[in-house]
Amino acid sequence: MKPQPPLNLPARLSIAALVLLGLIGGSLIVAHSGFETSPRRGGTPTFVPAPEAYVLALIMYLMSSLALIALLRNRNTSRQAIAAALCAYVAIAASLVAALAPT
Repeated sequence: MKPQPPLNLPARLSIAALVLLGLIGGSLIVAHSGFETSPRRGGTPTFVPAPEAYVLALIMYLMSSLALIALLRNRNTSRQAIAAALCAYVAIAASLVAALAPT
C-alpha cells in the first residue's frame, strides 16, 4: 500500500475548524441542557430537551474527536500522544461546558 500524501494547509484548516466547531457546539448543547430550533417560515420555536439533545451533542463530540485524530495521524504522532490529546480534549470540553453554563 502506498503511503498517503500529507494534507495541504487548506485541508488541515478545514479539519481544525471541524474540531473547534464540534467542540463548541456539543458543549453549548450540554451546557444549556438542550437547544431550541425554529421553523423556517416563522411560528413557535421548539425546545429539544436534554435526553434527545444529548444524542446530537454526542454526534458532534464524536465528529470533532475523529477530526482531531485525523489531524494527529497526519503528523505521524504516537498512540500515547493521541491518547494524551484525547484526554486533553475531554478536559477542555468539560471546562467549556462549565464556562458556558447559564448562571
